[in-house]
Amino acid sequence: MQPERELTISSALKQVLVPLTLCLIFDLGAGIFLGISFEKLLTTYPEILIVIPGLMGLRGNVFGSLGSRISTSLYLGSSDPTIRDEYISKNVFFSIWAATVPALILSTIATIKFFGKEGLTTTFQIILDSSVIISAILGVLTAIIVIESFRRGVDPDNIMGPAVTTFADLVSIPSIVLFIFLFERYTAVWVSTVVLVIVLVMSLYLSIKGGYDKKAYKETLLIVCLLALIQSVTGNILQEFSEAIHRAVFLSFAYPAVIGSLGNYGSIMVARTSTRLHLGELPSRKFADIAYIFPTSLIVAPVIFVLAYLSASTFAGMTFPELEDFLYFIAIYLLLTAFVLFFSTALSVWLYRMGVDPDNGGIPLTTTLTDIIGTLSVVVLAYLIV
Repeated sequence: MQPERELTISSALKQVLVPLTLCLIFDLGAGIFLGISFEKLLTTYPEILIVIPGLMGLRGNVFGSLGSRISTSLYLGSSDPTIRDEYISKNVFFSIWAATVPALILSTIATIKFFGKEGLTTTFQIILDSSVIISAILGVLTAIIVIESFRRGVDPDNIMGPAVTTFADLVSIPSIVLFIFLFERYTAVWVSTVVLVIVLVMSLYLSIKGGYDKKAYKETLLIVCLLALIQSVTGNILQEFSEAIHRAVFLSFAYPAVIGSLGNYGSIMVARTSTRLHLGELPSRKFADIAYIFPTSLIVAPVIFVLAYLSASTFAGMTFPELEDFLYFIAIYLLLTAFVLFFSTALSVWLYRMGVDPDNGGIPLTTTLTDIIGTLSVVVLAYLIV
């Protein structure tokens, strides 16, 4: 039995708000790691600040697209709901190395900007090692989430995007902090880099062995590599204005939740719109879902604000916020959410008409845009609050 796809206020609250709220908790977990580590990154590893938004966003992009492709194949009946299915397993292996390529691009850009700085080789290893490990975990996790939700009659398109992108946000920063700790204390950690390079090569081999989906691979790789260059803009914004964000304190804790939740909204709309397009349900009523999904942001926005301030007060000793800080945050967040919902829907339709599968390009393009405008909005908020 296929899951019910039509939304109502009740189903949106159950299938969209509940996963989004749970994801916020994990995003704020990432925010705690970022907030606690922000000063160290600012002073000792500023090049990693350039890479962090791209690592978080592009991992969500690659694995969000992976989940969207699997979901569509399950609805079309072209794949069986098991991770052993050839199409699904090959896409999992492909996503492991595809998610590492943009990480290396971002690392190269950061190296060029800080050329001559001491410790850049170690930074490169930190980024490579954390990327391969997290990509392997995310690949398997994405397939399991989509398959199990489909089996249980829950539409994967409603939960896959938030679950995958949020887990990517959650593990990205702690994994970097972990490898910083290891490389600063143990000289033999370079062995892990050798092992993980072998894992990377094996995933490449297994993803193309016996044939592969050339169109999906080509579109996904082209898009994420181009977006890695765009994400370097996001990283440079974060790095250049990091002192202002650090002075506002709570925003360094809220940052992953802001860009993560906006990306989640975009991922949901792209996945739903893509499946509708493949099933022939559009173009009529293409913006109908927005009326049911946007109201959830009225709850999400204050939750982010309150939890981020609680985290900042607990771990950084921040005092109670001003009312105007709350109003600034809510107003900007709601405007961004409305924009993301409309943009991601229109983008999916446009890509489909241009002959590009939205499952491959829609989520990466949408979440990259949300990362940039989300980061810019955090900078604006930092100056308004400070």
